[in-house]
Amino acid sequence: MKNWIKLIFIALLLQQPILLKAQRNNEKKEKIKSLKVAFITKELNLSPKEAQTFWPVYNEYQDKLEEMRKSRKKENKIMFNDSTWTDKDANIFIDNECDFKISEAQLQKQYYTQFKQTLSVKKAALLLKAEEDFKRELLRQLKGKNKN
Repeated sequence: MKNWIKLIFIALLLQQPILLKAQRNNEKKEKIKSLKVAFITKELNLSPKEAQTFWPVYNEYQDKLEEMRKSRKKENKIMFNDSTWTDKDANIFIDNECDFKISEAQLQKQYYTQFKQTLSVKKAALLLKAEEDFKRELLRQLKGKNKN
């Protein structure tokens, strides 16, 4: 019985670093998300009324994108774990990547149609720019941290 208790205790101790890392990753994602919200709100100069109608639609869009990306990552992980990759597998991978990019573009077009109804057309266009600018700024800051 004592051996079982020791085994359970050791198993719990071994899981702790994994749980802490997952928690830190979630905290980082949430921080990035809040920075993105602030950045986009500032760049688009959203009024409270615009923000109230825009953010639920934008968050839905981001959730769908994230879902698509997770599915793609899972499929790629399965394909790349197989060490006996053939030309046929490589072709399937290329086709899947192209299909993913098409699906991503279709989703973007669908939601930007909604953004043009929620915001002005000009602000919807500025959103495209703001998203790219945010990515560049985030990468610039990450590069700066890696140099130190």
